[in-house]
Amino acid sequence: AAKAEEKKEDKKGSLASKIHRRDTLAIKLGNRPSKKELEDKNILQRTSEEERQELRHQIGTKLVRRLSQRPTSEELEQRNILKQKNEEEEQEAKRELKRSLSRKLSLRPTVAELQARRILRFNEYVEVTDSPDYDRRADKPWARLTPADKAAIRKELNEFKSTEMEVHEESRQFTR
Repeated sequence: AAKAEEKKEDKKGSLASKIHRRDTLAIKLGNRPSKKELEDKNILQRTSEEERQELRHQIGTKLVRRLSQRPTSEELEQRNILKQKNEEEEQEAKRELKRSLSRKLSLRPTVAELQARRILRFNEYVEVTDSPDYDRRADKPWARLTPADKAAIRKELNEFKSTEMEVHEESRQFTR
């Protein structure tokens, strides 16, 4: 008997919940905006099916026109925008280029060889070495140097020229 009463109460409870659900659904449907409001907010489209098809057709025509103006893959390859080779061929080409450049660098003559063959001249290649810094404020103009200082400078310059610079055959008679 107790079980029968519980079933009746459950039926009543489920019936009450169904009614309550219908009421909330009715409230929500009552609060729903009208079709005109939805069209004003651009939630629903105002256009008919024919107008939409026409719009799609216009967009399709524009896309076809743009795609026809687009350059072909051959044109892009000619302009070096699109690569012709696949990744493996490209890597192989890079390795081959690296090998050939390394070979050329290894066969390249040294500076000494170029100087010996008189390809590089003194003024084209000068080896720069570090020199000690010294105070140049005490340097005097040429007019204020003593004759001994001038002779020392001339001697140093002539020694430098005789060891480092080539002399023209026509000028050799004027050198010591």
